[in-house]
Amino acid sequence: MRGAPRTPTASVAVGRRIRQYRLERKLTQTELARQIGIQQSDLSRMEQGEYRVPLDVLFKILRAFEVSFGEFFGDLSQGRLTERETTLLQSFRSLSAAAQQEVLDFVEFKAAREGERDEP
Repeated sequence: MRGAPRTPTASVAVGRRIRQYRLERKLTQTELARQIGIQQSDLSRMEQGEYRVPLDVLFKILRAFEVSFGEFFGDLSQGRLTERETTLLQSFRSLSAAAQQEVLDFVEFKAAREGERDEP
């Protein structure tokens, strides 16, 4: 099918995520490779999706990044949360159950109002 967007393979998606986390932590490929006990060239190929990341290496990477398996894979299809969304979520989690319910009620009300405006 010409022109259709291609979904990246699992290897490419995982590689992109590794690179994203590495850059967020301001690590070079050489530094991360040394931490997890592999060659820099192998890490480069993993980030490019040319090599599949072995499970044992993936767990070493997760440990180096201090992220859980779920956190690493949880948003692959949705994209990462923005800084604003993260702040909102952290603030929401700090509220009592009753206050969280009030916030949810308000957000649902606002979303319904926005939806009414969008209808022809």
